[in-house]
Amino acid sequence: MKYARGLRIDGGPWILRFAILGEVLKRFLGGELFLVGIMILADLFSSMWRFLAMDSSVADILVWVGAGAPSHVLEVLPIALLFGITFSLAELQTDGEFLAICGSGISVQSLSLPIVVFSILLGGFLYFGGDGFVVPAASLRDQVYAKMTGQKADAQAAVDITIMARGGRVVYRAQSLDTSGKRLIETDVVMRGSDGALSLRILAPRAEWRDGLWHFQNPRLFERLADGSWTERDQIEFSDSLLDETPSSFAFQRVKPAHMRTEELAEHAAALKDAGLPSAEAATEYYKRLAFLLTPLIVCGLSLSFSGFFRKNVLLMSLLFSLATATVYYVAQMLGSLSAKLGLVDPALAVWGVTAFFVLASAAGFLRART
Repeated sequence: MKYARGLRIDGGPWILRFAILGEVLKRFLGGELFLVGIMILADLFSSMWRFLAMDSSVADILVWVGAGAPSHVLEVLPIALLFGITFSLAELQTDGEFLAICGSGISVQSLSLPIVVFSILLGGFLYFGGDGFVVPAASLRDQVYAKMTGQKADAQAAVDITIMARGGRVVYRAQSLDTSGKRLIETDVVMRGSDGALSLRILAPRAEWRDGLWHFQNPRLFERLADGSWTERDQIEFSDSLLDETPSSFAFQRVKPAHMRTEELAEHAAALKDAGLPSAEAATEYYKRLAFLLTPLIVCGLSLSFSGFFRKNVLLMSLLFSLATATVYYVAQMLGSLSAKLGLVDPALAVWGVTAFFVLASAAGFLRART
């Protein structure tokens, strides 16, 4: 059967399409609640012994559990979508309704248009939900966990910082960063000349960020002269055009990727690369976060690919093959990410290569789905 007519968007059985979408949504929400509940219970049981040993209050435990829920909601969303689509279409085929629908000249592609659009919208929800809810919740979760377990470390604090800038010509070392006032405390900065030799060392109790440059207060300057000797002098304030590394480069040194929004994570990866520090892990996490936005669409295509494919044990076989292909996708992403973090493959190529392959495979399966 040719599917050209079935792919037309204008006209068609929109009542039937939205009725099927409604069935998918019901099963999707049910699967989402079930999977999120399993994830929350797994988190709770794995840490309960530690909370009991620390005599944590019930209120703190509930806040910790609740703060982890947004992350779990997004993590299991593609799997819940897979369940919703597979169960709905398999039930139609088992009851013989799928055969009647396709026998009337309606293709799988035409019938599933609202489902595809819903999958695309879920990708947008993953982006805005991740930045708007998951990141703040992850920060709160770590703070509550540190409080309950007696830890004093602050994931947002940037202390004992060392970074390179300007391709290695400038090396900054600071005891800590005051993020609110944009000040570096107890700084030690080394600058190199164009020949790579040391030319200047700056020791200062603090440096302030003003007008796009670092201004060192009451510094001691050790400067190399033309004859190779060194001189020492004190100044009230010192700055240089090369000292323009932004405070964000220092602030992100100790922040977990889970606590960064997508744009911040991109800046973090770029800052590490510019400073000459290992950036493959941060870049990989950034590309993974972007590639994850396409996961609902990939899962949708994989699920629809097996609609009407089996004649016996329809529900079991459709679910089995959909889960198998989705598992292959997750494993491929994991292996690609691991290769990128180890420096074997470029992070962009590793993550987007796997994603592009499965997007094409999902699209091909969708377009060739049997009616």
